[in-house]
Amino acid sequence: MTVEQSELIDTVSLDLAAGTCTLGILDDLVWDDAHLQLLQAKLNSYLRFIESGEIYVQYPAAQGQDFAIEILCIYAPGATANLFLATVENIVNEAGYVLRVGPLGSDYADDAVASSL
Repeated sequence: MTVEQSELIDTVSLDLAAGTCTLGILDDLVWDDAHLQLLQAKLNSYLRFIESGEIYVQYPAAQGQDFAIEILCIYAPGATANLFLATVENIVNEAGYVLRVGPLGSDYADDAVASSL
């Protein structure tokens, strides 16, 4: 599962003790305009999954939990991607959820092309 598969939820993790349900996006693409469009489509699918209640059908224990969407990236976002992600964070926060973005693994891959956008 990857960001290119916009209708699939990559990961779901429940932390009942903390009261959180985190939906993860595994992002393996370099940052370019096409990537941002794919990521937007994937994020829209995640929001629909939560807001439609489908998450409760597939994961009944998610009922009553706080939601977070976590984008785990191989490559570090550049300036344009960070502007996009800031806008997305505002939208996700307004919907009542949390957005987190970080590396997939201990750090981002060192790729000069990846950080240009």
